[in-house]
Order: sequence, then structure tokens, then C-alpha cells
Amino acid sequence: MGETNVLQEVDKNSYQQLMEEAQKLAHFGGWEVNLLTGAVKWSSEMYQMLGYDPLITEATFKNFIKILHREDALYVKKNLETLLRFHSSDTYDFRIINTDDGSIKYLRTGIIVKRNKRGLAISMTGFSQDITGQKIAEQKIESINRELKTFFKVIDDVFFSIDTVAYKFIQVSEGCEKLFGYSQEELLADFSLSFKIFHPDDNEIIEAGNVKLAKGETIVIQYRIIGKNKTIHWVESKMIPSLDKSGKLIRIDGVTRDITERKYAELEHQRTEKRYRQIVESAQEGIWTIDENNKTNFVNKMMCDILGYTSDEIIGKDLFYFMDDEGRACTEEFIERSRRGAKENLNIRFITKTGRHVWTNINANPITDENGAYKGILAMVTDITERLLSDESLKKSEANLLTVFENTDMAFVLFTTSLNVVSFNSQATEFYLKYVNKKLKPGTYALNYFPKHKRKFLTTITNKVKNREIVSYETNFYANNEVDWYDIKWVGVLNERMEYIGILLTFKNITEKKLLELEREKITADLIQRNKDQEQFNYIVSHNLRAPVANVIGLLELLNDPAINEEDKKYVLDGISLSVKNLDSVIIDMNHVLQVKELMNETKETNNLDQLVNDIKVSISDIIKKEDVVIDCHFDVENIFSIRSYLYSIFYNLILNSIKYHKCGVSPVIVIKSKLHENKIQLTFTDNGKGINLENHGEQLFRLYKRFDTTVEGKGLGLFMVKTQVESLGGTITVESEIEKWTQFIIQLPV
Repeated sequence: MGETNVLQEVDKNSYQQLMEEAQKLAHFGGWEVNLLTGAVKWSSEMYQMLGYDPLITEATFKNFIKILHREDALYVKKNLETLLRFHSSDTYDFRIINTDDGSIKYLRTGIIVKRNKRGLAISMTGFSQDITGQKIAEQKIESINRELKTFFKVIDDVFFSIDTVAYKFIQVSEGCEKLFGYSQEELLADFSLSFKIFHPDDNEIIEAGNVKLAKGETIVIQYRIIGKNKTIHWVESKMIPSLDKSGKLIRIDGVTRDITERKYAELEHQRTEKRYRQIVESAQEGIWTIDENNKTNFVNKMMCDILGYTSDEIIGKDLFYFMDDEGRACTEEFIERSRRGAKENLNIRFITKTGRHVWTNINANPITDENGAYKGILAMVTDITERLLSDESLKKSEANLLTVFENTDMAFVLFTTSLNVVSFNSQATEFYLKYVNKKLKPGTYALNYFPKHKRKFLTTITNKVKNREIVSYETNFYANNEVDWYDIKWVGVLNERMEYIGILLTFKNITEKKLLELEREKITADLIQRNKDQEQFNYIVSHNLRAPVANVIGLLELLNDPAINEEDKKYVLDGISLSVKNLDSVIIDMNHVLQVKELMNETKETNNLDQLVNDIKVSISDIIKKEDVVIDCHFDVENIFSIRSYLYSIFYNLILNSIKYHKCGVSPVIVIKSKLHENKIQLTFTDNGKGINLENHGEQLFRLYKRFDTTVEGKGLGLFMVKTQVESLGGTITVESEIEKWTQFIIQLPV
């Protein structure tokens, strides 16, 4: 071999070594394929990249295909076919599976195709680079971007970046459409839309924020926006500015969130606090708070008026500063009890700025922190100086009246102007024990001795008395199933200066007198009713009795005719028999009516309404089962003291009436209720039946023999009997109805 050839061989070997080193450093491998012979060459780095040992595995196209990722094999084959047919070079990425550990690698391969003069591919040369790290990084970035996109879609906050040089949005999240009403596309295309959303009344806030941003300051501002659909929202924006080297604002990144609910809550809290402050400052009671060291930390205007000091003169001063030694001793004990959690109501005497003594009533509650530690006292303070003077005058009046009232048949109770009991006589004690089951005690609140439903009425009375009116009325009370009537009188008590200082309540038993009046009223009502009954009987006699009697007389005259044959005689006798039966039916009905009057002498007893309805259910159980009747009872008044036979008949007739006149195909539902209403017992019977045309039949509904629905058997006697019995008990009955929907009978009975 010549010297030149030797040098060339050395240069060639050096070049190959350099190439091998370069491939290792660059992490790529080279390869060649002779398309004519099928010979394949891989560089050592290529072997390592593919995971093959060059001493064991031969470089072949088959071994390359073997390690291709199954999902990329077809892709690589198609690309190679296209390259060999049409192109001279190409670059593409694919995956391989490492034969050593089964791990997946990403390769980027560049291929150059050599062709002969006729254009046929004769060889391929390529370089493959391991880009696994790059691909994994790209996948991670893509995953992060995807997560960010999802995050921005889900979250209602609007993230944005603004190019302040080009005056455009760089980006804005999808939440913008929900908050502003404008889509991403609209805002990215037209930056001027962002100015339209600012509420004009908040322009100063926006301008002040822009000034700070221009200085490079991060801002957090709250303002209102007007959405595309004209709705107004409160929002909070945090914006971070970016300045260039010259200090010019070039970019703003920020986030805007909807704070409408929070803002309205804050505004409502401010309004509530303002109202609270107004209430506190305009309260008719003094409000005073002290801390755990007995130092004043708040007083309202009324408290200042009571003591005669300004707020600044009171705040910070010790509570004991405003009282004498006697008051201090009493108050120290009260504060010590408050420290242990006690609530107090007591009278304390203070000294005003002018040196005048003022008596106050204090309702005090301890103030504690979240751990229950004592932090001071909140006191509601009322000036009772004048009231105490009035109470003293009232007690003098009481002493003068006591002797008189203890020797009378009248009960009396003396109250202060604030309705606290001052005194009472023994008759009043007996009265409240008998009818209220409470013992009168001096100093207690008057309204506690009256039912809750009467307290509004009593408040109205006391207001009238305060206006110098004398209020008197008659009412009844119940005890041991007996009713007693009383004449009640409320009178204002005046001192020698004609000043109103209290109220005198008197009770005088007028039961005997009232019973005589009621008996007189009952007799009068009974006479009126008897007159009505007489008219009704006259009607029955003139119509219902006269008709069958006339028929009998006429038919008897026919029988006297000698020319009458046997067949006609039988016809006449049948007619006489029918007329006699009708006559008998009318007489029986008249007996029923008369029996109602006679039963008024029955003894009254306590009737349980549930038991009464259950007895009726048993008596008509076959009808209830046949018609699938539902009877629903709601009795606020469970027992009625009355004549049982009357109550039974009233309930029986109204229940049976509702069943008889139910709608075809609809199961009857009857709802029966009882309650106290204006000192009477109110019974209501409501059904879902056919209803009654009250406009046409209302006036004649309760009359004898009046029927308006001939589809059901009846004589028109039931409702007449019900009305008669209700009125005999001193009650009334009315009816309301809607055709084809419902009917309701309303009965009012005396208690």
C-alpha cells in the first residue's frame, strides 16, 4: 500500500471515530440501507438507541420493524413507501420499544434517498435522535395547558392579560361571558368593549387604579360593571402591572371575580349598623356598657340626658364616679354577681352633673368573649324617678281606698302606670284564683294574668284610661262548668295635682241580674220562635193536611154514587188509602217537630265531639262502607256542654245530607271542625258534594218540605229539623256553597 493510500485510510478511520464521538455527544445514531442488496448498517449509537447488542443482533430492517411501537408501525411503513416513490428526503417522529427494559422511546429520524439516473431509489441514509425527554416535556406542557383550560372553564373568575401598548387583550378566560356577557372572541377582537362595562358612577375608582398601575403598583379595587344584558354586578379586580426598562406600562395581568352577593351583604350590614345606631341613639332607654375594669366604653344620648353629662365626659370614667357610697356598695355586689354570669334587674340611684339624685331601673347582662370570659356589662337604664314618686302617691291612695274596698262585694286591683300590680283586696284574690288559677302578687305585670289573645284588647283599654276615659263593659268567666257574669270597669287614678299615676280595675258580680236578662231575652226569643212555629203549623194545616183531607172527602162522595162499579170502587179505595197515608206522614212529621220542642227540657251534659261522631259512624257504617265516605275531624273545642240528643241529631242529619247529595263517581269527603270564635263555639261541616244554588234556593233552604234535588229520596225535613234544633240551643246556622264543588254549613252555639 502506498503512502498516500495509508494516509487516506488513517483519515477515514479518524473521520469515523469523530463521527462516532459526535453521535454520542448529540445523542443520535446513523444508519444506511442499500436498497439493491438489502444490506443495513447501524452506528454504535444507533445500536444503543435501539437497545440491541451489536455482538448479538444483526442490523436488519426486520429487526428495526420488530421494535417499532405497534401503533406507529403502519405510520412508518406508509411514510417510507411515500418517500421512496416520490421524495428525496423527509423527517418524522415515531416510537420504539426498548428490547432491554420494554420502555418506550421517541425517535426523530431524518432520511435522505439516493436515486440512480433513472430515478430509482438505490439507498437510504438517515440519522435518528432520541427525543424522549423533549416529547415527555411537551406532553406535560400540553397536560398542564389542558388542565389550565379546564380550570379556566370551570372557575367563574375572569383571568386576563392586556397589552397596554397595542391596547388589546392578549388573553381572557371563558368566565368573561358569564360575568360580562361578552364572549372571548368579542373581547379579543374589540378591546373597546372593556370600557363599556365600567359603571359610570365608579369612573373615579377606575382612574385612581390606572394611576397606580402606571407607577408599577399592584392594585385591588372594587367597582360596578354593567353587563351586555344591562345587569349590574359588583366585582373585585386584582391587577399586576409590568413596566419596561424605561418605566413605561406595557402589560397588565389580573383576575376579576363577582362579589355581588358579598357586597350587597356588606352594604346591608352597613345599613343595619346605621339603623342599629339610629335605634340606639333614639332609644327611650339609656344604654350603658362598661368593660371588665368597670370603665365606661359606650353610652347613648338618652343615658347622657339622664346623667346630664356629654358622651365625652362619661366615656372612660369609672361607673362608681356617678353614685354615692351607698350606691357604690350596692353596685359592687351586683357587678360581682354579673362576673359569675348572673343577669340583673334592680333599681340604682345616680348623681347627675348638677348634683340631683336620679333613680333608675337597670336591666343588666354580662358581656363575655367567645371563650366565656367576662368582658363587662351591657345595661338598659330607665329613669324611674317620676314613677317612684307616682308609686308613693299611689300607695297613699291605696291606703285610703283599702279600708273601703275590703268591706265591699266588689273586687279591685290597683296598677301603676306601667301596669305593675300595686295592691288588691281579698275579693280580687279569690276572683283570680277561681277563674285564672293564679295568685295575685304585688309588683307583677298585669298582662300576665290575662290570656294572650286578650292582651291586645287590654292594651287598647289601658291606652284609653291614660287618656282620662272610663272604660266599662260586661263579660263572663267560666269555672266548674258554671258561667258567672261580671261588670268590669277601668278607671284612671289621679293625685291631688290631677296627674295620672295609676289604674284601678274593678270586678262586680252581676250573674243574677244577667241571668234574669238572658232569661227575659230567651223568653222573648222563644215567643218569636213560637210565633214562627205557629205560622209554620198553619201552613202545614192549610196545605199539607188540607190536600189529603180534601182528597178523602171527594173520594168518599164518589163511593156514595150507586152507579159506581166494583173496578172504580177499588180505584177510589186505593186513592183514599194513599191520601190517608200522606195525611199520616204529615202528622208524624208534625209530631217530630213537637218532640224537638219537648226535648228542650232534657238535662244538659258534657258531650265529647269525637265520641259523638264515632257513634254516628257506627250507626251508618253500612252507608259509609258502601259510598267509601271519609269523615275528617279537627276539634279545637273537644267538648260541648249541651243537650246530647240535639247535638246527635244535628251532626247525624248534616253528615247524612252530605252523603246523600255527593257527586256521582266521587267518594264523599266530610270535614268537621270546631273552634272558639268571638266567645262562641263555631262548628263547620264542609263536603265535596254537588253544592247548592243559593241564589235560587237560599231563602227556602231550611223550610219544611222544601226539596231542590229530586234525584235523591227525601221529604225536605232534615235541614228544617237541624235549624230548629240549633235555634232551640240559642245558636245560628248559615250555609255557603259553590255548585259542583263544595258546601259548608256553619253553626254558632253559645259557650
